[in-house]
Amino acid sequence: MHRSGTDILLIGGSAEARALAPGLRGRASVMLPGPERRAHGWPIPLLPEPLGQAALTARVAAGVGLIVDASHPNDWQSSFCAHRVAGALGVDLLRLERPAWRPGRRDRWVRLRDETAAARHLPRGARVFLATGREGLTRFAALREAYVFTRQLSEHHDPFPLPRGRFLRGASPFSVAGEVALFRRLRIDWLILRNAGGPGGWPKLAAARRLGLRVGMIDRKPLPPAPVVRDVAAARRRIAEWAS
Repeated sequence: MHRSGTDILLIGGSAEARALAPGLRGRASVMLPGPERRAHGWPIPLLPEPLGQAALTARVAAGVGLIVDASHPNDWQSSFCAHRVAGALGVDLLRLERPAWRPGRRDRWVRLRDETAAARHLPRGARVFLATGREGLTRFAALREAYVFTRQLSEHHDPFPLPRGRFLRGASPFSVAGEVALFRRLRIDWLILRNAGGPGGWPKLAAARRLGLRVGMIDRKPLPPAPVVRDVAAARRRIAEWAS
């Protein structure tokens, strides 16, 4: 890595960004790709503007020399934005990218390229637990013959956007036993989620394995080239090398 400015800009959105931030006090600020359920409580300054090419360019012009992309593993838009700005302005880029989940011997996964591919694999009348977030539900409009359940983690009164299904109230953390009981009660036969990796979504996958459910796993989109680390400890070491 080479040096230009001396400040560090952390792109948030992942649990790893939260874990990395305390070690960056005094030399970094954080920018979020959009609204986050827990936008408060950051130990480093939270910038008011959402991530975008113009906002990121302005921060680099103000003295940022290293962009640490710790966005959510499925937030490919933020990673491409960071790559474009870093390349155009000649600043350093480090991507903190947690490993993807991999199926075990007892898992019954179907790899999906995107949301629209899900409908081609589900039988008519399937009962689906959709764990991809409320914001992207409309991309599953092709699931007209399935009954779809998805969680709402915050209070809202939005109508359910798919032809058949409903929201479920829930609050994390979720346990394997709890997910098993929920899937049994709802008679779920398919689980659909994005390959985020990490421990947060694992109880659902472990429950699906225990019950022998089919899992539609939406692949991550390929990201542009960048120096990549896989965990917070490795990111700390690379940042320390950059700063020395």
